[in-house]
Amino acid sequence: MKLFTSLTTSIIALTISTAALAETQSPHSVGIQLGGGNMEYKGEEGEAYGTSYLFYNYKFAPFYSVEVGLLGGTDTDWDCKERSGEWKCYSDDDRHDLFELAADDLELSAVVVALKTDLSLSKRNKLYAKAGLSYYNYEIELNKTKIADEDGVGFMLEGGWEYRWDMGIGMNAGLQYHKMNDLKSSTLNVGISYAF
Repeated sequence: MKLFTSLTTSIIALTISTAALAETQSPHSVGIQLGGGNMEYKGEEGEAYGTSYLFYNYKFAPFYSVEVGLLGGTDTDWDCKERSGEWKCYSDDDRHDLFELAADDLELSAVVVALKTDLSLSKRNKLYAKAGLSYYNYEIELNKTKIADEDGVGFMLEGGWEYRWDMGIGMNAGLQYHKMNDLKSSTLNVGISYAF
């Protein structure tokens, strides 16, 4: 019985130390998120908004990471309708009322630096929160003529859920808020990442 207890205790200790070692040996992860939502410019609601976010994450403490990412966004003025049993999508280029302005296009790019924290729910599930700064540039245009061209430092918040398999592949879903002076965006994001 003592041998069984000693063997069980040794296996449990080895499992815990291996899990802790694996956690400390893979602090790096990379990933991509795609999102959609809405935006607001000077208090006026805009069209639907789509984003892509490519990021690198470094875990420097058990519950804290620093993240660096590239964010791109654009208005999505596409309309899809079913005609004769098949779906057709087209751009609504005849409308020029983005943000109640004479505008038809918005392009955004940003470099993000954020602090991320997480709360483990189980071995693979966790909730996360991010807060960070962005250096952004956005342009609002009408027929390729710039109406606004702004850059500066903005603020980003994100919260959500993440699931990671043993092989290092993870998926996440979260809500993101991004304030860039007169422009604000709120998006629902889904992503995939790889820890190495």
